[in-house]
Amino acid sequence: MKKILLSLTALFLASQILFAQETEENKWTHGGFVGLNISQSHFSNWTSGGQDNVNGLGTFKYNLNYHNGKSKWDNTLDMALGYSYFDFDKKPLKTDDRFNLSSLYGYDVIKDELYITANLNFQTQFADGFDYKNDSTNKISTFLAPAYLTVGIGAQYTPATWFSLNLAPASGRLTIVNDQDLANAGAFGVKGALIDPETGEILEAGSKFRMELGAQLIANINYEIFKNVILSSKLIVFYDYTQSRTENALGNPYGCRFDFDWDNALVMKVNNWLNCNITARLIYDEDIKPIEGESFLQFKEVLSVGISYRIP
Repeated sequence: MKKILLSLTALFLASQILFAQETEENKWTHGGFVGLNISQSHFSNWTSGGQDNVNGLGTFKYNLNYHNGKSKWDNTLDMALGYSYFDFDKKPLKTDDRFNLSSLYGYDVIKDELYITANLNFQTQFADGFDYKNDSTNKISTFLAPAYLTVGIGAQYTPATWFSLNLAPASGRLTIVNDQDLANAGAFGVKGALIDPETGEILEAGSKFRMELGAQLIANINYEIFKNVILSSKLIVFYDYTQSRTENALGNPYGCRFDFDWDNALVMKVNNWLNCNITARLIYDEDIKPIEGESFLQFKEVLSVGISYRIP
């Protein structure tokens, strides 16, 4: 399934680029970057303590956009995968993992400022994820578990080239948990298995899908703060109109029925090849049970320095 998804994505991008090159009047624009960040530490008789390690992070981001008259079509593919090795005889620790494909069609109703839009977004990950605080065998996520497919119709406001705000009051979101063990556990908000309390036998398998109908807001910022210092920020807020549950994943009354996903990146370009990136992501969703404690707020931060190549 992974190979099929990657192949379809590559085929889609390649066909669109070829199409753009063949048209007499080029209405397509495209570009992106690919990066590789690697760090290594070695200790020998180091009295302050330390552990040998090797860290690697690969990133790829590509934009393919079309503009013709009042119509526009914006597409973005954003991927990353990173690992840390502390012992090559053991499994590496995953540090970053994302696959995000988004597409938006817009029809201009107020010149270059307000568009009627239809948008699609698909998110998942490449590799298994584990709760490393226990061990590397307790799998808590995997490819297509979870995955989120969202389709919406609404309007986009673009008062500046570096900012856009899209509101889709008619949005459908499909949560996919394509792993039966995780689905049976009710992970990521799907309906868990029905279990006999006396025997522990599974009477009805957990659902691998969950459908929601609601409103989605997407705010995008891509702004050059200083020369060669770019801030990228994307906030996604989703509200489910059809939510019938009265208790969250911890069995308590909902404190907030809105789901938030806020992804931020600060890219500092040293030269044509060398860059420094800081990324931070915040997620809030009361349908996802916390790994520990009672807070539904998830946070991830990655600092990386390495080489990158900008795709023209």
